[in-house]
Amino acid sequence: MKFTMLLCSLFFVVTTMYSQMDLPPIGNNPRATITEEVGITDISLSYSRPDVNNREGKIWGQVVHYGFIDPGFGTSKSSPWRAGANENTTISFEHDVKVEGKDLKAGTYGLHMAMGLEKVIIIFSHQTDAWGSFYYDEKQDALRVTVTPVALTKNVEWLKYEFLEHKENSCVIALQWEKLSIPFKVEVDVEKIVIDRLREQTTSIKNFNSTNLIQASQWCFNKNINLEEAIVWAERAVNGFNGQKSYVSLRNLAIGFEKLNRIAKADSVMTEALVFGNVNQVYAYGRSLLQQKRVEKALDIFNANNSKYGDVYMVNTGLMYGFSAKGDFKKALTAANKAVGQAPNENAKNTITALIVKLKDRKDINQ
Repeated sequence: MKFTMLLCSLFFVVTTMYSQMDLPPIGNNPRATITEEVGITDISLSYSRPDVNNREGKIWGQVVHYGFIDPGFGTSKSSPWRAGANENTTISFEHDVKVEGKDLKAGTYGLHMAMGLEKVIIIFSHQTDAWGSFYYDEKQDALRVTVTPVALTKNVEWLKYEFLEHKENSCVIALQWEKLSIPFKVEVDVEKIVIDRLREQTTSIKNFNSTNLIQASQWCFNKNINLEEAIVWAERAVNGFNGQKSYVSLRNLAIGFEKLNRIAKADSVMTEALVFGNVNQVYAYGRSLLQQKRVEKALDIFNANNSKYGDVYMVNTGLMYGFSAKGDFKKALTAANKAVGQAPNENAKNTITALIVKLKDRKDINQ
């Protein structure tokens, strides 16, 4: 009998803990979650959204107190604002970041704000499961930053967070409510994070896919960073386990050598790559040589394209650019006049026509 009563008691406790009813949020403050990426770093906010509800002009300093107060409830005697409604507003960073120039480790934090007329203290707390700021403990602070609030011209009825000024390595996150915005800048070391991740992936099962290795090295080549290690990945894409010799894989490797100014090595790789190249790929390689001011080498490539693919649009377009770079405007015009008649569409035809005008004036169309 005692055993049965014990089981019943345990059942009551468990069901009380885990069988909460699914009801709307307290105070009709809808719950919201917003997530965006900076680079490959997820940044997420979870919060509840109070409304102005005919309290215009009474939100700041009244509904939301200024500074730190004793709320008369909970354990905190010096409580900031909960930066939302109901439970803790929380913010999560997948990787380490800087907030307003100050370091903050990856993780989830309770978000609080000590409001002021001219300055706002934004607080990131290790406490994430408390109810609002009633149990706020300064000892749990991970970071405090001070920002300047910004007046809004239009009323924001329901409190919201937005990602603004999204850039490659940073964003601005802003709380907006009534006619006030509280923005703070978050910076992410995208290059370090991506390279660290690529190092993990190039030693995992993804390492056995040539395309993955090309993508990893190509990202570094495009950014002009981590070049030596990226060349190792590019070489494995060609010659490693499951490596593939193709124009794409070899051209990618050659680009790495070009980035390090190992031109002889790059040329050697491209000699092999050109065997696999189609007319468009060979044309693009010739144009890249012109960008490097290697005019004679580019003309060799355009002429080789001509020998392989004959009198076609991309061949003649390449010859047009090559002869123009050399200053041989007569031959450039000959190629251009052929290309204009072979143009695949009206836009291409108009482009070549405009270039013919420049060539007739003996102006280099590569400039």
